[in-house]
Amino acid sequence: MPSTDTIVYFVSLSLAVAAASLTIDVVVDQVRAAYHDAFARAVAGGRSLPLLIPYSLLGTFIVPTLWLSVPHVRWPAFYHTRWLVVGFSIAFNVHIARNSSCTNIAISYVTGLIAAWGILTTLHLLVWSRPQFDAARAVRSSASSDPALVKNPKVTRPPNKDAFHWQPFPADAPFLDRLGWAADLVMSFRGIGWNWSITSVPRPRMPCRVRPNDPVDFEPMSRTSRSGAEICLTEGEFVRKRIFTIAMVWLITDFCSILVIRDPYFLLGPDHAHELPPHLRAIPAGLLLAYREFLVITSLLCILCGIFSLNDLAQYWLLKAWCPSRSGLWLHPTYFGGFSSVLDRGLSGFWGGFWHQTFRHQFLAPVTWAIETGYIKSGSQVAIISGTFISFLQSGFLHSFGSLSSIPETKTWRPVIFFLLQAVGMYLQDTLRIQIRRFVPKPHIAIARTANFLFTLGWLYCTAIFFIDDVTSAGFAFAEVLPVSPLRWLGFGRASDSWFRWDRDCFPKWHRGQHWWESGLAW
Repeated sequence: MPSTDTIVYFVSLSLAVAAASLTIDVVVDQVRAAYHDAFARAVAGGRSLPLLIPYSLLGTFIVPTLWLSVPHVRWPAFYHTRWLVVGFSIAFNVHIARNSSCTNIAISYVTGLIAAWGILTTLHLLVWSRPQFDAARAVRSSASSDPALVKNPKVTRPPNKDAFHWQPFPADAPFLDRLGWAADLVMSFRGIGWNWSITSVPRPRMPCRVRPNDPVDFEPMSRTSRSGAEICLTEGEFVRKRIFTIAMVWLITDFCSILVIRDPYFLLGPDHAHELPPHLRAIPAGLLLAYREFLVITSLLCILCGIFSLNDLAQYWLLKAWCPSRSGLWLHPTYFGGFSSVLDRGLSGFWGGFWHQTFRHQFLAPVTWAIETGYIKSGSQVAIISGTFISFLQSGFLHSFGSLSSIPETKTWRPVIFFLLQAVGMYLQDTLRIQIRRFVPKPHIAIARTANFLFTLGWLYCTAIFFIDDVTSAGFAFAEVLPVSPLRWLGFGRASDSWFRWDRDCFPKWHRGQHWWESGLAW
């Protein structure tokens, strides 16, 4: 969101009043009101826009999907127009990130993430790869049972090998069929059910060349991948695990939100002076930093787990009812891997195995393209180092857009520094491991795992401050992601807090802009 003089003035004025106050309650109410009023004035003055549907999705989803729906394998002249789409997507999404936000802090941050993802996925699908030439999706070829829906819990792979077949781009099909294929492609973050699926999830055999109606080979597919991501074998297991996850992370997130709101650091941000409340004054500075980092990382981990689980349930039932050809339990592996990846590989395992791999393909796409075109040799040190640093640079870019679209004034370089430091840490740990094994070729597995865990924990502790400061300055404490608060209903939290957390800003409403294209459902 643009840092207009009006917004800076009103927010700074309210922050000054809040900081001088003696009670946390006044700080909370003053800052929340400042953000709301600042954005409302910006929208009323025509300087900003809310997140608008469909306008805000033009460069991320609508235009790229429409372009991908037009056959171009045998039409080279049209294929070259992809550069116009790429240019439009970059320019439009930068415009959205700079000029759109929301009075709901969580959605204001997501607005920038959507814009950044639109740029990355457009580059991935239109520059770094050729979907109409190479991509294919797995489609159910009969009314048979789900290949991952089996009664025997000991079965580790789907038994019905002919239940799905590969479908390349249907160039000769009606427009709506082509549009559905393209929309499925654009919305497939991890490539699940496509022949370009990421490697960290259970997946069928990826064919080198795909012909229409080739059967999907489930023979090498196991229930759990090497990184710990897993699929469910029965519908009951799938529903139980997702609902249990939602319930657990709901309570943990609720507890963390109550603690966060009692710390002025989270309310005012790292760039505003504040006095510690009595319950935090006795904590040493190092432990206080660890406490704050733990709160933020735990909250974000729980929020993501809850969103992913809810999304899995919604997608599974919607696809089963409206698009059964793309429905299957094996299409919904878990987003996070096992913690054993951290113990076995250290920081590389944390980011490459344990943490969610939602944007893995988009992050690796430039280096993958360079390898496939012969600019970089596969498996070389150059390929490994460039792949790591370019991936984390793009991750920093993605999160900096979330910072950019937030209502408060933020420093967008912070997430970039944080993610680049993760690449440095991975390179440093690999170098240390090589040097140590010159003297201890085969260290005991318990010692190696302990060292990996301690290095990962220490590196994240030392570097996470950049990310914590960024999300805090973006208004993390005011991001109401839970509609109801069980703990506040039980009497915890502020006396003035309501157990129903969502207000009217959390629900869509009709917005009429200065131009007809700036009208639509708004958040």
